Parts: sequence; structure tokens; C-alpha cells
Amino acid sequence: MMKRILSLALVVVMVAALFVGCGSSDSVEGTYKLKAIDGKNIKDYYTEKAEKSGETLETVLKFMGVEETDLDNLMTLTLNADGSAAMNSKMDVEEKSYDGTWKQEGDKITVTVDNDPQEFTLKDGEITAKFGDMTLTLGK
Repeated sequence: MMKRILSLALVVVMVAALFVGCGSSDSVEGTYKLKAIDGKNIKDYYTEKAEKSGETLETVLKFMGVEETDLDNLMTLTLNADGSAAMNSKMDVEEKSYDGTWKQEGDKITVTVDNDPQEFTLKDGEITAKFGDMTLTLGK
């Protein structure tokens, strides 16, 4: 009887350890893609910007060196479980990649690249940050 209780207790502990090890689907780690700029989807943002300057969307994107089909990959941010981070951006004339670190405190995520910390706010599975005069929203 004692062996049976001990075996059952061991099984319960092992199953509990599996659930802890699996992590949550709401985990912050992962790759985020640019979803919105100043609250607008990317295509609408750049269309509006082009119209304000008397240009077409195609002209603005050509200057940036991207095709309209690339708009979903203008910026990615990967937060790894080991605390490392990687960012790739095609928002300038040339593509740039950055490596750094990240940490989370509550709903704040700080990504540090070249000793320059950038704070993101986590809400509903998306992260938002102010870059210059733009507010960028990234989601998984």
C-alpha cells in the first residue's frame, strides 16, 4: 500500500513538473513583427505619408528599398528565453540588424542594444514603444 501511495505521489509530482516546464502560450519570448505605426496598419501609414508629400506609395517604398509585399517584415524583434534579443529593421534605406538583451518587469519590457535601453509596454500580446516621433506596435 505504501509503495502504491509513493508511486502515485511521484507520478503527480512528475506531471506537475511537466506543466511547469511547458510554459505558457502567453510567454513573452518569441518573434514580434511590426503591425502598426501610430495606430495605423503599415500600408495605410505609408500611403498617408506619401499623399502628404505629394508622392505615391510605390515611390515612398522604392526610396525605402522595399516592395509592398515586404511591409509585413519591415521590423522584427526576437526575444529569446536566455535574455538575448535580436532586431531586424528595413525601415531605413538599408536593412539593419541589432543584437542585445531584454528583461521584463510587469508589463514593461526593456530591450537594450549598445547600452541604449528602449522600453516597450506589453498589452494583449502586443508590445508598443515610442521611436522618435513614431509609436510602433509589434505582435506575434
